[in-house]
This record gives sequence, C-alpha cells and structure tokens, in this order.
Amino acid sequence: MIKLATVFSGIGAIEHALDRMGLEHKIVFACDNGDVDILSKKIDDNINEIEDEINSLKKIVENNAKKEDEFSKQLKQCENKLKKAKKIISEIQFEKLDINLKEILKKSMNSETKKTKIKEYECLKSTMECLDLNDENLIFEQIKITLKILNDFSKDNDLKKLDKSKIKSSDNLEWEVVLENIKFISSISEKNDFKKIQKDVKEVCEYLGMLHERINTQKIHKELENMKNYSDKKKYVDNLYKGKESQNKVKQSYMANYKINEEDFHWNVSFLDGKQYKNKVDLFVGGSPCQSFSLVGKQRGLEDTRGTLFYEYARLVSEIKPKVFIYENVKAVLSNDDGRTWETMQKVFTDLDYTWKQTVLNAKDFGIPQNRERIFVVGFRNDIVKDMKKGFKFPEPVGLDKKMQDFLLDNVSGKYYLPKKGVAFVTDEENLNKRYTQIDGEVSLCQKKNQQFNWHGDFVFVEENKDMEKTMQDLEKYFLSEKVKKYVLATGTKGFYSRPEIDLEIARPLLTTMHKMHRAGVDNYVTTEGRIRKLTPRECLRLMGFCDSFKIEVSDTSMYQQAGNSIVVDVLIAIMTEILKCYDFDQEET
Repeated sequence: MIKLATVFSGIGAIEHALDRMGLEHKIVFACDNGDVDILSKKIDDNINEIEDEINSLKKIVENNAKKEDEFSKQLKQCENKLKKAKKIISEIQFEKLDINLKEILKKSMNSETKKTKIKEYECLKSTMECLDLNDENLIFEQIKITLKILNDFSKDNDLKKLDKSKIKSSDNLEWEVVLENIKFISSISEKNDFKKIQKDVKEVCEYLGMLHERINTQKIHKELENMKNYSDKKKYVDNLYKGKESQNKVKQSYMANYKINEEDFHWNVSFLDGKQYKNKVDLFVGGSPCQSFSLVGKQRGLEDTRGTLFYEYARLVSEIKPKVFIYENVKAVLSNDDGRTWETMQKVFTDLDYTWKQTVLNAKDFGIPQNRERIFVVGFRNDIVKDMKKGFKFPEPVGLDKKMQDFLLDNVSGKYYLPKKGVAFVTDEENLNKRYTQIDGEVSLCQKKNQQFNWHGDFVFVEENKDMEKTMQDLEKYFLSEKVKKYVLATGTKGFYSRPEIDLEIARPLLTTMHKMHRAGVDNYVTTEGRIRKLTPRECLRLMGFCDSFKIEVSDTSMYQQAGNSIVVDVLIAIMTEILKCYDFDQEET
C-alpha cells in the first residue's frame, strides 16, 4: 500500500491516477486553502492609504525582532519609491489640467452616450469637484482620471494623429467638441510621464500587499513555535479560518471524492509542521502555485508570495522525508528571470538529499488532446536509491489517437456507432452462431487484426439517443450570446493579438480563469448543432484525465477553476508507471 500525501492538493490528480491504476493507497494528509485568503491585503492606489499601511506594518515589525531587519528594509524601499512619486507629483502644475478635465467631463457626453459611460463619467465629475489641489492624494486622482479619459479616447483614435474629421467613439462620446482639451491633457501626461507615476504607485501597492502577507505569516509562525502539540497547532490554524469553511470549494470537491479524515486535511502549507509525518509518507506530490511563473501572470517568480510557497514545498520534503516526491509547475519556471529562478530551485532540490530528475511533459503526448506543457521533477530519497531495480527514466510519448471532440458530451459516441450495413452484419444470426460477432458478451471474443474495419468482434447495444432536445437543453447555458460570440471571436485589442480558432482537435491549455471566457485565441470553444459554446465542466474534467465517476459538488465557476488548476491525470499515470518499474513501495528498506 502506498502512503500518499499531497499539498496544493486541488481536486486530487494523483489520487485519481492511483485509483485508475488500481493501486492500493492511503491518504496520510492533504493540504489546500482553496484560495481562501486571510493573510494578504489589497491596498488601493490611494497615497493616504499606502502611508497608513506602511506605518501599520512598521508597528508589527517592531514586535518581531527575528525578522525586523529584513522587513524594515523592504518597508523602507516602499517608502522611498512612494516619496519619489510624490516628489514628481508636487512639481506638476495641475490648475490648468483641472480646468481641462472638467471641460471634457462636462461637454463630451450627450443623449446618445452609452448609459454605462455616462454613469462612469458622472462619478469622475463628482470626484473632480471634491479635489483639493493642495492634497497630494487628490492630485494623484487627477492623474488617474487623465489616464482613464486618454485610454477611452485611444480605444478608437490615435493620439498622435488627431484629425477632427476622423474622430470616432464607440461609446458615443463627443470627442470632437473637446479635442483641444484632449490634446492638452495628453501633452501634460506625456511630459510628466503619468503612466510611470501610476505604475510606480501600483507596484508599491502590490508589494505592500505581499509584504502584509509575509509579516502576518511570520507573526503566526511565532505563535505556532510556542506550541509543542501538533493537534494544538492544527486547532490554532483551523481557528484562523473559522467562518471561511464554506469558501474552500477545493476542499469540498476533494472530500466528496476521496477517503480522508477531517483531521488529516490542512488549510495552509505555510503553517503545516511536516515533522509530525516524518518517515510516514511514501509518495509526496505537489506543485506550488503557478501564477507567479505563468506566461498569463506577471512572472514575478520567487519574489511573489505565491512563488515563495515553493520553499514551503521543499521544507516539507525535508521534514517529512518521503521515499519519492513529484513536483509539478508551469514550463515558464525554466525561463523566469532569465533562468535564475530555475537555477535557485535546482540548488534547493539538490540540498534536499534526493536523487532527482526533471523534464517537460505535454499532455497531448500521453493520450489527452490538450496542448499542456508542464515541468515535472521526480526525486528519490538517497538512502533508497541503492534498493532501486534500475535508474528512473521519464515516460516516452505515446501516440495521440483521440481529438478534443471525442471528449465532448454531445459528440463522444457518434463515431463509434455502426452504419445500417454494419448493424445488419453484426446481428445476422449466422454470424452470431459462428462467433464472428458478439453483442453484450460477458467474455470477449479473441481479438483479431483489423476486426474493427470488417465488423467482426465484440459490440455493445446502446439505445439510440432520441432525446437530443434534452441534451441541447442541458448545454443551453454554455452557448454564447451574439454579444459574447462577437467578443470571443475578435482578434484582440491593440496591445494583444490572438488568432481566434474554434473546434480545435487538440485543446489549448485549460486555464483557471476560463470561466471568464477569454477570446477564442486563448480559451476553447466548440460548435454544437451550428452554435458556438464553451466547454462544460465535465468536458474540462475529461480533458484533465478525470473519469465521469468524479463527483461535481461545486458551481460551474469553481469547477472550471479547479480543473484548470489540476495536473493531467494521464501524465501522472505515465510517471507512476515508470516509478514502479524501478522501485517497489512495499519492499523492505535495507
């Protein structure tokens, strides 16, 4: 029996893989907070709020001598960056800008302007009326309003080629009336680099949000250090999330599909003491959050709070000392920060006292029609290497004989039905008596070469789906409206181009954000009965290697997120098959 433990457990890809392989296993523990965040804080790009947050964190740091120098230095960096932005703001003459912004907001709207835009601009007008040009924070609001207006204008026009006769507005704003005002605020913005000011302030906000999480995490660690009992530690952490239990949709899916006791499911990897499981785990599987490395994220790497969770995974390997570990992440880990991130991670893996290998595997090479490349690291504890039958090798690609269409609810069985001539041959009494064919047999006939092409062999009786109307009703909410269809089939905006394609044979990578319905150059869309629709949650699960026996206990949105965040089961099956060729988990260690 394989003793299994997972962190960032998600919907249990390795658990499902072991089930599909028929391998007996016991879940020692699992850990996933389901993105329930109690530690970080969103800091708005408001100068007063930023300064309040810096002062608040300073007070916490003063009471934490262990990390005081590190955190104080980081807070000082935030302070200095904010001071630079404030200095630039203080040197800008905003009186004329103020007059021009008010003119634009007053004269650009008319009865034809879109209601949403009127509401938005009326709100901006109210903000402008409250501005005090002696208040740095309110002056910063002017910068944001300026950039907002210029962005709206640039959607349909080129700021560098302003021809009054060619001015357009998809929001039905009268830009030509305020064209001179637009020219003025554009020149002020360019001269003082408003975009850089806003970017710098936003970066301070984001960094402070991560720092808030790190400082509060350290504060909790200090509390846990004073507890010697593992049970008390778990109760303390569980209490931190009290009242948030229903928000952890990942746990809800996990508990519905796998046998695990409540006390063995942990909330937060950062607060999990691995020493309680030392030498009690055979196989340890996980992959720290990929957003900090992903190409669709900001790629902050190990500097991002989510990126630093890689160190927590490594810490747990060191404390638990499993016989084998499997680590998974996005391929972009290798190139993040010009390769320096992966260089650091390699050193960490090597220091764990494990013999390890890494490679990039693509789901489409292992029977799943999804173009999903991921890096996998497999490590064997050095003291068991001598007991291995042979050295570990990653699995070789296998042929792909299925298309995405084979995984769709409405198309999955169509290609396997026999034509009328085939039905006549298979059901012919003489052919049945001679055992050329068999229908719903308990023991299959001897398999012969090319039997599928000449209607010999085993067949099953399936009642014809006469209720296509019911199927279409079930799919109805996944079809796109004309408005949404127009959006998803667009090529993109000025800053981002993607070629829209639907009905692909090999799916694009399923994203955790696919519920937001990105354009057809990013997400997957299919055609049913001549209508375009998005994939259903069940279809997404199939494309991740999960059988239909997997219970869906959460909303569509949550299931899309969980499927997109999972590891492809078939890839794990291929890896586990190779692991078992070189190591027997049940053998006695020498």
